[in-house]
Amino acid sequence: MVIGQKDDEAGWEEQGKPATGKQPPSIPSAPTIKPANTPGAQAPPGKATIPPPSPVPQSAPPPIQQKQNQATEKTQDKPTKADKPTKEAPPQKAKKPPQSFDHIFELTQGNLESPGFVVINGPPGAGKTTLCSGLTANYLKKGDPCLYVTYDQAPTTLREQMKKLGSDPSQYESQYRFIIVDGYTSQSDSFSMEATYLDQPFNFENIQDTLVRNSQVFTGEKIRVIFDSIDKLATKVPQKDFVKSFTELAGKLKDSGVTLIVTVDMSQLPKDLGGSLTDMADCIADLSKDDSDPNERELKIQRLNQKSAKIDAETFEIDSTKGLVFV
Repeated sequence: MVIGQKDDEAGWEEQGKPATGKQPPSIPSAPTIKPANTPGAQAPPGKATIPPPSPVPQSAPPPIQQKQNQATEKTQDKPTKADKPTKEAPPQKAKKPPQSFDHIFELTQGNLESPGFVVINGPPGAGKTTLCSGLTANYLKKGDPCLYVTYDQAPTTLREQMKKLGSDPSQYESQYRFIIVDGYTSQSDSFSMEATYLDQPFNFENIQDTLVRNSQVFTGEKIRVIFDSIDKLATKVPQKDFVKSFTELAGKLKDSGVTLIVTVDMSQLPKDLGGSLTDMADCIADLSKDDSDPNERELKIQRLNQKSAKIDAETFEIDSTKGLVFV
């Protein structure tokens, strides 16, 4: 049992030990070291404060951000889905912006605007007549005189079609800049109401005389003669006579500064006749249609400047109000 008088600084004295009259100077106790930012526990009264051991410095644990960085690095090491080539969905071909009708003049590289012979080939419904109507409207707007020989439709039908495409032929007819040569009506032994017509539509002399005589009125100008189409003429005239007479006609018109444009379905012609037309032509444009898609068609330039051409096909559609539209 501890009895005695409490010493303010030294604590309690044990019984049996002599108390010295003079106490040694008290040594202040070491200050209590508290962990940083941690409130220390207060010593209970009556007990000496025992200083806690000094904290041993420890290396700080790696911050969480480092793990995140490591995870990010691992993630970056692995290619993302966007980086992996997609086998299921191959890259789609860039779609070309729509082209205006004038794109046909770029494709033909001047052959539709200079004296010569141009063939527009294709099956029925491929857009040959629509293309010719668009060319006619374009020429007339530029001020070039035009003769349109129609064999497959009545002149009234041609006029209505041109009106739908935004070109009224009557104003050009009144100015004597546009002449429709009716080769359609007389095929059924009917009387034509047109000012210019062919009374013998399968007689080359009659055809040549009519076209040369009317084109000479515009001597010195850029004259366009559109013949739509020569299919029936090629079947009605013997092949040898056709080649000879047509070559003569094309030559005379070219000498007069005429651009002669004809439509034809070469697949229905004898092979030799088709070859003769190809050899004569300065330019050939092939039109085709896709039976599975009634709106989609293609135009491919097969011949330019009397030589074979390697030009990619152009896709086009036929609009009831705009005509031939490249897409």
